[in-house]
Amino acid sequence: MLDRTTPPVSHPLRIPNLSKPETTILPNGIEIASFLSEEQSLVCLELIFPFSNLHSVERQKENYAFRMLLEGSKQKTSKQIADAISFLGATVEISHHADYETISISCLSRVFPDVLIILKEIWSESTFPQKEWKTITETIIQQNAVNKQKTGFLASKLLRKKLYGPDLAYGYSLNPELLGSFTPEILQEKFQTIQHTGPALAVVSGWIGKDADKQLKDWLYGFSKVGKLADKDGLVVPEPGQGIFWEEKDDSQQTALRIGKWSINSQHADSSIFNLVLEIYGGYFGSRLMGNIREDKGWTYGISAQRVPNIAKPYWQIGSDIKGEVALEAVTEIKKEAEILRNELVSDEELDLVKNYMIGQFISSVTNCYGLADRYRSMWLNGQSFERVEKNLKTLQEATVIQIQEAAQKYLQMDDAIVALSGKKPG
Repeated sequence: MLDRTTPPVSHPLRIPNLSKPETTILPNGIEIASFLSEEQSLVCLELIFPFSNLHSVERQKENYAFRMLLEGSKQKTSKQIADAISFLGATVEISHHADYETISISCLSRVFPDVLIILKEIWSESTFPQKEWKTITETIIQQNAVNKQKTGFLASKLLRKKLYGPDLAYGYSLNPELLGSFTPEILQEKFQTIQHTGPALAVVSGWIGKDADKQLKDWLYGFSKVGKLADKDGLVVPEPGQGIFWEEKDDSQQTALRIGKWSINSQHADSSIFNLVLEIYGGYFGSRLMGNIREDKGWTYGISAQRVPNIAKPYWQIGSDIKGEVALEAVTEIKKEAEILRNELVSDEELDLVKNYMIGQFISSVTNCYGLADRYRSMWLNGQSFERVEKNLKTLQEATVIQIQEAAQKYLQMDDAIVALSGKKPG
């Protein structure tokens, strides 16, 4: 008879050997990384366009210039572009990050050449129509008005502003006056200055035939240069103010809480150990913060700690929505849990549990060519090699309770953290 009182024997997870991409470096500097599998009928292409100037005004011009690419060309209106993409069963998405812009394509392998024709058309023949820009600006302003009713949005915005200031893209939040000063002509002029700058990285996953591969490379050959990510050594960031800051919203029953401070980056020797510390602290459902703030106190549905990997200047943060009347008590408890990690050794059982959880999460993210492509993009953006990732995983697997305490003492110091709160201010 099955004995349900005794758990099955568990074994440490083995670190997998990561499949490396087929890599081509074009003469203009564009890197094409391909994770190919003939078994797949779907192809995904991601183009990364990095920008080294992180001044918020310039990055917003580049952001909206990219956003306008799908809004009309010399041959098609925005609706005709959308219909042509939809007819092929494809998706074309343009997304913005403070450090880079991304164009992502997903479609069946057999229609990829047709989707590539549309991509080349919008890149070389976009018209930046006034009507579509007016619609975009109205939508952005309406969405911003909705977001400003959300305490989570307000607290996150406040934290970034205190960490980076409003002049850097990392700390920027929507300025309606700045948005209103942009015209289609300004955005088109900005795009013309970057139109011949290609993606620094093109990641292909799934299956792409030889003819389609050649068509893609022929197009990428046409760019004259590639952009670069911002240099962390050349980035001037104002020293953040310490303390507790409020964005008051008197009609809110809950208070959004964000606590953050600058972090080491992914290339730092302590990176993998610090990730492990954050996971124990607030990174998964059984974390210290979840146990205290949710399970014991019942003050929230969830709380998390994570690193935000801004390329030139990352930070880590704690985020939660807390009962308004106990928000400041929650801040005290959060700091108390950090002090416990800094002053007391974690148990071997807890450490092994979190190690296996993190390694398991990593393994589940690289089970197919698409997951490998996502992982490679992240590695590339953070300046990591396969050897470094494998070394980090080994370091994670072999980490000791002493190393955890030392890293917590070094990086989990909370006295200089910024506390950003949005809700009804007590008293």
